[in-house]
Amino acid sequence: MVEADEGAESGASVGLWTLLIVTSAISFWIQAVVTEERFVPALNVVADYFRIPNDIAGATLMAAGASSPELFSSIVALFITHSALGLGTIVGSEVFNQLIICAGAVYASKNGNLQLDRTIVIREVFFYSLAVCLLYIALQDSRPVEGDDENHIFISFAEACMLFSGYILYVLVCANMDFVVGVFNSSGRSLRDGISGEKVSYGALGKTKSKRIVVPEKIKYVTEKKVLSHEPAENWKGTDFFKSAVLFDEDEEEDADGSFSQRQLSPSQRRTENFLAMSLRDLDLMKRSERPTDFHAMHDVGFNAMSSEYSCFMWQQSIFYNRAYFGSKAWHLRWFSISPEAIVSVPDRTDPEKHTLKYPRFHEIEIDEDHLLIKIINPDPSGRAYTLMAPSKPIFDQVVVKFEAFMEHDTSKDTADQLQSAEASDDFENADPHVGLIEFPTDASNVAIVFWVLLFPFRFLLHCTVPDVRVLDQNGNPTGSIGIAGVACMMCLVWLIIGSYAMVASLEKIAELLDIPDSVVGVTVSAAGTSLPNYIASKVAAQNGFGNQAVSNAFGSNTFNIMIGLGLPWVLYTSFGTNFEPYSGLRDDGIGQSIVILAGFLLLFIVLMLCTGFVIHKWHGHLFIFLYIGYLGFSIGQVYL
Repeated sequence: MVEADEGAESGASVGLWTLLIVTSAISFWIQAVVTEERFVPALNVVADYFRIPNDIAGATLMAAGASSPELFSSIVALFITHSALGLGTIVGSEVFNQLIICAGAVYASKNGNLQLDRTIVIREVFFYSLAVCLLYIALQDSRPVEGDDENHIFISFAEACMLFSGYILYVLVCANMDFVVGVFNSSGRSLRDGISGEKVSYGALGKTKSKRIVVPEKIKYVTEKKVLSHEPAENWKGTDFFKSAVLFDEDEEEDADGSFSQRQLSPSQRRTENFLAMSLRDLDLMKRSERPTDFHAMHDVGFNAMSSEYSCFMWQQSIFYNRAYFGSKAWHLRWFSISPEAIVSVPDRTDPEKHTLKYPRFHEIEIDEDHLLIKIINPDPSGRAYTLMAPSKPIFDQVVVKFEAFMEHDTSKDTADQLQSAEASDDFENADPHVGLIEFPTDASNVAIVFWVLLFPFRFLLHCTVPDVRVLDQNGNPTGSIGIAGVACMMCLVWLIIGSYAMVASLEKIAELLDIPDSVVGVTVSAAGTSLPNYIASKVAAQNGFGNQAVSNAFGSNTFNIMIGLGLPWVLYTSFGTNFEPYSGLRDDGIGQSIVILAGFLLLFIVLMLCTGFVIHKWHGHLFIFLYIGYLGFSIGQVYL
């Protein structure tokens, strides 16, 4: 009988551990999906509707969206569970962002090195240093409380306001960056990009002054040379920058029904299907995946001599992520068909024809040769602009030539068939390329399909309760309203609170079972779980040439996490929870030592950048990973040694 009781207790213990681990993992997933798939696009729509400048939107709304998991974990831990896990999560995220994101960015860079923009990095590092110093000052008041012999950290209303006010200063500097640069530039000259010589603007794409290079009076189009990105041009100069295009004859390669042909790819280049996908297809439960990349390599270009149509791959910036500095969904790959009569593109996803985007008859483009960027100026003042990025310089040059032929074309001579082709097709669904939450992953791996099935109940709930604002008509204009975006933001807040509470509660219970402080679980498991989406986004950004923005955003996120993620909840709690008396609910579990280590890592980064001329090398990434492993060992060793 005793053995049976012990077996029951053991089974219950295993079941409890399984429940806690699964709950924490699902909560991480919910926070990441809600933030990336719903919250950030909705905030982007809000910023566009109220015409918030890019610098201000990036430092406020978009920063709040990207760092919402850390912010809400801090709020839940402070107001609901009254633990130090929120503080530990943010401190651990600071270390993760500074070390792991920087390492991931340089590993994913085009040439193995990352050239950083001095002005932007100095701004971000300065305010991050200020945030660390203010946090250290706020955590200095440590003493026992009545009924507990252990030391507790006392946070006063003034210290909380000091942290929060620092971010207000940060937003003001971001909003007036050009003025600040002019003040600190003793020579009185504006900063210039070392390659193009154009004035650099420290906001979003396309804010710089331009130099017109093609303005013939007899031609009714304009091509302007601009600096469309303040990303250092060296980060673009990878092995593919000058890679030659591979030309194929579309007259021969196109099937009789006009669909893609896969003959131009070798068997090793073709996308292979997994066992589950083939089984479902054999049972007629899933249709065949037909992505453009199933039929064309990245540098394939096609030319149809009969219609003068040029086809190639290019990336297009998403209108729902263009306010964010970077993100895993900020740019999406599309297959373009360019002729004098029309320009259309389809995304690299299944059933691409249902997501065809048809571009308006524009007469002006802006080009950035160093960054391979092309910006299409919409002739409709209320319409959107289209920012494209070519995979190589040869393709970029050809696309510019074809765009100029399109702008020069006389539409009065178009036939009825050509005019009819510009109308929307009957099977059109949405020009945005995103894959819906409940859309089956037709070409995913076996493991990904299994997890998709297991998480489907949560996917379905999110799909039904949070509106998706990422809907475009065939001309690429958003169809959602500000009301839908507002509802989406509100429901995202609800889901983020639920996910944060599930994460905090499960991890606090794990800490209790392991008999370790909540802050230790925060700086290790919770910090890595909430920061992992930022790491993935930084790698994608670096692969596309935006590694400098990824590194700068890591420091900007750290500044937000400390000054807003901690400062704002502390201001609210000391105002309404303690009636302006100091808050003393945080146990002093050695978090101050982590702040000192954090400052040490920051000082090391500054020294390395000064020694290398603001260049991150691959060996820096090795060093950062080694330091992060050492930090985890130190945090865990504090408990068991």
